[in-house]
Amino acid sequence: MRGSGEARLVASGALLQQLAQGLGLVALLAIVTLLARDLTLPQLGAYGLVASLAGYLLVLRNSVASSAVRAMASAVDADERARVFAAAAALYAVVGLATGVLIAAAALAVAALVLDGELARQARIGGLGLGALTAVGIAASVYLDALRAERRFAQAAGTEMAAVVVYLAVMVTLVLAGAGLAALIAVSGALPLLSGVLCALIARRAGLPRRLRRSGRERRHTAAIVPTAGWLLVIELSNLFMYASGRIVLGAYRNPTAVGLYEGPVRSHNLLYALGGALAVPTVPTASRYAATNDERRLHELAIRGSRYTLALFVPLCVTLMALAKPILGVWLGDRYTGGATALTILVAYWLLYGALVVTPGFLVGVGRAPQVARLMVVLAVSNLALALLLTPEVGVEGPALATTIPFVLAFPLMLRIGLLATGVPLPELVRRAFAPAYVLGLILAALLVAVRLLLDPDGLATVGLTAVGGVLGYWAACYWVVFDEGERGLVKALLRPVRDQAGEGER
Repeated sequence: MRGSGEARLVASGALLQQLAQGLGLVALLAIVTLLARDLTLPQLGAYGLVASLAGYLLVLRNSVASSAVRAMASAVDADERARVFAAAAALYAVVGLATGVLIAAAALAVAALVLDGELARQARIGGLGLGALTAVGIAASVYLDALRAERRFAQAAGTEMAAVVVYLAVMVTLVLAGAGLAALIAVSGALPLLSGVLCALIARRAGLPRRLRRSGRERRHTAAIVPTAGWLLVIELSNLFMYASGRIVLGAYRNPTAVGLYEGPVRSHNLLYALGGALAVPTVPTASRYAATNDERRLHELAIRGSRYTLALFVPLCVTLMALAKPILGVWLGDRYTGGATALTILVAYWLLYGALVVTPGFLVGVGRAPQVARLMVVLAVSNLALALLLTPEVGVEGPALATTIPFVLAFPLMLRIGLLATGVPLPELVRRAFAPAYVLGLILAALLVAVRLLLDPDGLATVGLTAVGGVLGYWAACYWVVFDEGERGLVKALLRPVRDQAGEGER
């Protein structure tokens, strides 16, 4: 593929994955909203402690996934891709089993150390069910990554959206039917299984390689996947410590009520974290291809234009969450959760920096910088845990938020240096084309939102929603008309039109 076709494939892949990720986040937010209004604060805290394990303990699966996608995307013919797929499927099965056991063990530990009474019993039962469901779901998710490796982004994203709809319907039905806490925790991990099964049907219908036989050749491919997966595992484990330890430390030093207050900030932060993860779907195979073929020009433009576009996505979301933290929590979860507003503001602040594509782990892994990123992430994780243990007893809910944001802000220059060295992009050019326009518009948006909050004090669903959505859309409109050039506006128009034959564009 050449020129605009390649640009459109990468951009539309990112857009479609963002839409799928966004739908999933909306579903999760809807579920949490129902739970927050149906459960007590201690019950919601117990749900957050245990149900979140399925997300945080996907570290093994995530580390194998990027490496497997990279290997499958690099295979030169159908037979080779089939062998790589067989190796990946075996790894996914092993990883699924290991993850299920870890989730069950962690749930039992949380129930014993943090919870007591009926909450502990429900957490134990729900955690065991969650572990079993997650194990099967991870094994099935190899089919989703097979579609991504073929760069069938439209089919993969569409299938994920369908799975989210089914998942939301099941969870809402359980909540409205008054299901017990254990059942809610267990079924909260059903999404990977649903998407994996649906993707398996799509892959079978499309005739994609799906052979599961094992041989010496498959073992050779397994050996090729594992080294990169090892560095990715280090990165994922570091993320686990940083993003999961907050709830654990809060529960240990405070109580389930404090954990419940932290749910709003964490779920909002996870919106940005998930959007960042979604960028890796088209970025890893694309950056890997450019780096492998020494296509310096395209790698250079991917770093700059990608950062330009991803900052345009992240900055208005961050600014809006920070400026309207209290009213957003109030209309979303209820007034009793507004005590987490400061923690929300602190927790999302570092994404103003890490919204740039050039510093994302997915991009850096794609250009072969996984070892450097992994080592830096270990330092961040250790710093995060130390700060959380130090700050949480003194400041409460804000402690884990500060412990996350401070190390990331301090490490940003190092992460940026890794990206610049990998791509050869001059810092002044990146600042001029990506950071400067994003932050200038961000400052204007922040001033307007603060003024609206001080003068009008929005506190209802309609006023807060209109202010937040209007601010984000206004920022994007300003980007389109003031920042983007004619070619970029043309690309936006093309992406907003129905994407036809997207799967065919991804085929070799």
